[in-house]
Amino acid sequence: MHILVVEDDPITRLMIQGSLKKCGYDIIATNNINTAISLVLEGNIQFVITDWLMPGGNGTELCEQIRALALPFYIYIILITALEDAQSVVQGMDAGADDFIRKPIQFDELHARIRAGERILLLEQELQENNLRLTETSKKLLAANDIINRDLKMAAAMQRSLLPDAATQNQGIAIDWLFHPSTHLSGDIFNFFPLDDHHCGFYIIDVAGHGIASAMHSFTLSRLLSPDTHQGSNYLKHSLPNAPYRQVVQTAPAVVSALNHQFQTDINNILYFTMTYGVIDTKAKTIELCQAGHPPALYLHQQQPTELIVNGGLAVGIIADVHYESIVLNYCSGDRLVLYSDGITECESPAGEMFGSERLRIAVEKTRGLPVAEAIRLLDSDIHLWRGGADFEDDISLLVLEM
Repeated sequence: MHILVVEDDPITRLMIQGSLKKCGYDIIATNNINTAISLVLEGNIQFVITDWLMPGGNGTELCEQIRALALPFYIYIILITALEDAQSVVQGMDAGADDFIRKPIQFDELHARIRAGERILLLEQELQENNLRLTETSKKLLAANDIINRDLKMAAAMQRSLLPDAATQNQGIAIDWLFHPSTHLSGDIFNFFPLDDHHCGFYIIDVAGHGIASAMHSFTLSRLLSPDTHQGSNYLKHSLPNAPYRQVVQTAPAVVSALNHQFQTDINNILYFTMTYGVIDTKAKTIELCQAGHPPALYLHQQQPTELIVNGGLAVGIIADVHYESIVLNYCSGDRLVLYSDGITECESPAGEMFGSERLRIAVEKTRGLPVAEAIRLLDSDIHLWRGGADFEDDISLLVLEM
């Protein structure tokens, strides 16, 4: 370790140099503070032992000048003084001294105080090294976080691309929706699609949990229920006996039962989900609904109060061999069906009150005479106003079908 000795008395300076060299220290000595500052600026000094009273400036001034340099490393300073009063000690500490030794110097004591200072410098060095490692680790974590956020945003865009086109019509059925994941990705998913020339299928699913795991499960379910995939065709349609090239639309309970058979909760998979699956027959003007643990749908008949469709079974994936049933609605032109996740009804206000199914029913009722897109906009506004912002604790999804 390099020690700078600042002492104007040549005999005392030589005695300190000789004593410290015997202990293996590298000693640099000077008799004034100007030279001392120049030596410190060269960057090799770790330790300073300075006399208090010297011509051309005293030890406290040297302490103050060293501390004012704002060096990237710490220099430990011991003041040598013949002063006995407590006020001098306070003055020296305020100037930046770390320790004191009184004249006449006892070299055993000086060596002990240097060793104590070395321990502090070692701790400071270790702290610096740890800070550097933390800085590097922080940079790596920030870079990794940037990559994760970028990938999550891409995944969120992919998930949104799986949703049906908003404000569109298919076979005379108009649809629109709102969708607000609680994080980048959502465990909610829904879709609306043609099955043949007079049947349309639709579903809304809410996978248990939040984040990436539930979103991946919703991706899988979306693919299985897509009529554009081979697996989707197996779920949504089945071949008639003795007619291998002719397929008919699966009933709503059959689709939900098939999913329940495939996705059973066990120790490796606890991602059960609630869902509503439906089939619209545009010739017969019927809607077949199968609800599996999902919040009751809202049905708006023309000229009649909004109806809560309470008819459902257990959530999918909890118990095997559950018997699912459906309800069939006869619709008229202009009727609306509203499907939603419990993220809406369980959405809490700043006061902790839930939005609730009755408040949702009233909000839906208010939009009865409006175009579907305008109804969605108002419902979205109501939910945001209730929440007091856009930071939802659960995924928000709502799908409106107008016949």
